[in-house]
This record gives sequence, C-alpha cells and structure tokens, in this order.
Amino acid sequence: MSNHQAGEPGSYRWVMLTVYVLMALGTWTCWFAQAPLLSEYWGQPPLSVSVRWVGLLLSLPGLVGVILAVVTGRWVDTIGVRRMMILSGVLGSIGFGLRPLFAASFVAQAILTVIAGYGVCILTACLPSTMIQWFGHEKGHTYIGIGSGSYFVGAGLGILVTANLFGSLGAKGVLTIWSIAMVSVTIIWVIFARDNPKAGTAQRAAFGHEFKKVMHTGSSWLMLIYAIFISGITVCAMQYLPGQMTVARHLPPALAGSVVGIYAIAMGIGLAVLPALAGRIGKKRISVILCSIALILWIIYMIVPNWTAASLLIFAVVLGFFYEAPWATGLALMESLPGVTPANVGVAAGVWTMAVNAGVFFLPLIFGWILGGTGGAGGTAGLWAILIGYGVGLLAMLAARDNRVMRVEVSGQPV
Repeated sequence: MSNHQAGEPGSYRWVMLTVYVLMALGTWTCWFAQAPLLSEYWGQPPLSVSVRWVGLLLSLPGLVGVILAVVTGRWVDTIGVRRMMILSGVLGSIGFGLRPLFAASFVAQAILTVIAGYGVCILTACLPSTMIQWFGHEKGHTYIGIGSGSYFVGAGLGILVTANLFGSLGAKGVLTIWSIAMVSVTIIWVIFARDNPKAGTAQRAAFGHEFKKVMHTGSSWLMLIYAIFISGITVCAMQYLPGQMTVARHLPPALAGSVVGIYAIAMGIGLAVLPALAGRIGKKRISVILCSIALILWIIYMIVPNWTAASLLIFAVVLGFFYEAPWATGLALMESLPGVTPANVGVAAGVWTMAVNAGVFFLPLIFGWILGGTGGAGGTAGLWAILIGYGVGLLAMLAARDNRVMRVEVSGQPV
C-alpha cells in the first residue's frame, strides 16, 4: 500500500492533525518573527541593511525549496512522514534556535535561515501526505486547509508578538522566545507522531517516470504558475504592509505590525474554513471565486485614501480571510489532476512546494528591488506590484482544468 493511502480512520488521526498543526505553528512563527525586524531592526543603524537585501531573511527558505522540494516529495513517499518531519524539526531547531547567538550578524542570520528553510520545505511537502494518509483523499482538502491554515496563524503570531515585544526585549530576547518554541514542538512531534499502521511506503519506481506522470497535462504546469504567484505575492504583502502602513497610513510601527499579524491570522482562519467548500463548489471554481474577492478587496485598499486604525484592522481581517485560502484549494486541485496517484502524491506535493518556494524566494527579491527604486514603502509601486502578481495567479487558475478526482483505495475499495 502507498504511504498516502488512508487506512481505517481512528482516533489517532486527531492526534496527528494536532501535532502537525503544532509543528507548523512553531516553524512559521519562527520564520515570520523576522518580518517586523526587517525595517525596525536590520534596516536601522548600526546595522543599516539595504531594503534590497533585508527581505532575504524571509525569502531564503524559498530558494532552498526551489532546489530540493521535488526530491523531498519523493523522500516523503519512500521514507515516511514521521521521519521526514523529525528532520524538519531538527533543522528548524538549529536554524531558528541559534539565531539569538548571532542577533547582530545579518550574514549569520541568513545562513541559519537557509538551514531552517529546508525544514520549512519538508513541512510543506509532508502536508498532503499526512492528511491523505490519515483522513483519505475525499476529505483531504478540508484537512489540508486546516494544516496550511496553521502556517499563517503561526506567521501572524510571529509578527504580532515580535512587533509588540521588540521594544522591551530587543531582537535577541524575542528570538530567544521563538527558539524555545521551535525546540518544544519538535520534541512533541518526536514523542507523539507516527505513520498510519494501515499504510506502507511507496514502491521505489523511477523518479523520472513518476514526475512525468504528475506533469503530463497542461493544467499541471498552469498550477505551478498559480502556486508561484499566489505564494510569492503573499510573502511580498506581509513584507511590505508593516512599513507601508507606517509610512503611508501613519500608524505607529507596533500597531502596524499588529494589524499585519492579525491579517496573517485571518489568513489562517480562512485556510482552515474555506477549502471545505471545494467539495460542494469544485476546486477550480472556489479558487477563482476566492482570488476574485481578494483582488477586489486589494483594489479597495489601493483607492481609499484615508483609513483609521480601526478600519484598517477590520479590513485586514476581511482581506486575510479570503486572501490565502486559494493556496489550499490550488494544492487540492494539483493533487487530483490526471497522473497523480497514491504512489506519487508526494512527488506532486514536492513539485507544488518547488513552485511555492520559487515564488517565495524570487518574487520578494524582485519586489524589494522595485521598492528600492520607486520610493520604498511610501510609494504606490508596491501596491500595483501585488495587484498584478496576484492577478497573474488568478489567470493561471482560470486557464486550468478541474476534470478529475483521484481515486484512493482503502482495503481494496475506492473512496
């Protein structure tokens, strides 16, 4: 049996959902804890790191994913979720855990971010396998949504807590808190996580053969474009909005960080709730609807000149709720395309993760250069860049086809 074929559901699936969510929360809080520090710490004297480069502390995990995501997906198929996630936790504990020791070195922080970045890559590649293995494919999109929702709840908590504690604790103190959190969730995973006893590991079929099966339709390639832009533009927005709200909307830095943190938490809630609609509406249709709503809301943010702190907070909740849910429905669509089978679902997840990380790395880097040449956070170029990038993702989804649901067998019976 494939590692991704669900056995008989039992109560332990809820334990696995819980420990996966805890690992995701720990990893993403640590990752996005850097967001409020980019301008308020790294960009200030005596460090004074350029706006063109400071975003690397958020985008470098994407570069790691571009290089290693596809083969990581195959390792998830053949090695198993539990052991791969232990590796994720160990790398996160090293990369994020040692940051307080090098709080004044941008280069050291970048190197540690690369180490932790592969842990982020593994976490993403294990998401579909974990949920499909324990909940089955027909319900998988719901729990993929919950799992990916925890990413952005974690990101939001990292931004929110760091923005409010940085003034009193400093960068080293805040990073120490997140180091302890990362080590703690790794220990919890080691103690409680296990692979589904009803599922084995995938047969070691030729990797190239499985890759060709996954990518043999035009929709597969369109989904990669979609993943690049939806994911990359999300990171651009989270990198951009704290400074933009401070400069253009005249919010205090801590309040701007809090608004963006709540925005990210709302993303997580939307990811946990909205993908369940895919079972009724269809994966493509719900993705198009959600992307369209998010674009309309972003246009409203662009054209309305005056915002109070309260109105920005309400807007952040509404925008966040719709903004990132298409990520999970897009992944669910990718996993259900022709050529994706129980034996190569990890490869499909790895390809998706590679595209996600290409967006996470390259788009914020390009975005930083755009800001650097157009007046920084106070200009309008960033607003337009986010609108156009997210729109490209919507166009890719419109061109894709949602034409099949993957069949997964449980004890010889299709579900």
